[in-house]
Amino acid sequence: MFCFFIYVFSKFWRTQDEIESEKLVKGIHNSVMEIIKKREEKVKTGEADGFGNDFLGVLLNSYHDADEKKRISIEDLVDECKTFYIAGQESTNSLLSWTILLLGIHTDWQEEARKEVFNIFGQQKPNLDGIAKLKIVRKL
Repeated sequence: MFCFFIYVFSKFWRTQDEIESEKLVKGIHNSVMEIIKKREEKVKTGEADGFGNDFLGVLLNSYHDADEKKRISIEDLVDECKTFYIAGQESTNSLLSWTILLLGIHTDWQEEARKEVFNIFGQQKPNLDGIAKLKIVRKL
C-alpha cells in the first residue's frame, strides 16, 4: 500500500531536478524541430532541390519516404538527431581532453604546434583555409 502511495504521489509532485530535466528535454526537442522545419521550408520554397545528403538530409528523406513501410516517425527522427549530436559531443570532448593532456606532457610538440599556428595566422583569427594548412597540428 505504501509503495502505491509513493507511486501515485510521484506522478503529481516533481522534484526540481525532474522539472529542470523536462525543460531541457523539451528545449532540445524544440531546437531540433526548428532545424527540421527550416530544412523542410527551403525544399518547399524551392531554395533547395532536396533535403541534402548529410545525416539530417538522410533522416528527412526517410521521414518523407513515399513508402509508408520505410518511413520513420518524427519522434524517431528527433531521437536520432539527439543521439548523433550527443555522441559527437562526447567524442569531441574526449579527443580535445586527450590532445590537451598530450600537449601538456610533450611540451616540444606543444611548442612546434604553437609556432606553426603563429606562422600561418599571426595575430588574425583562425579560418578554414589556414586550418587546412596546419600540418603539425593535424599530426597531433
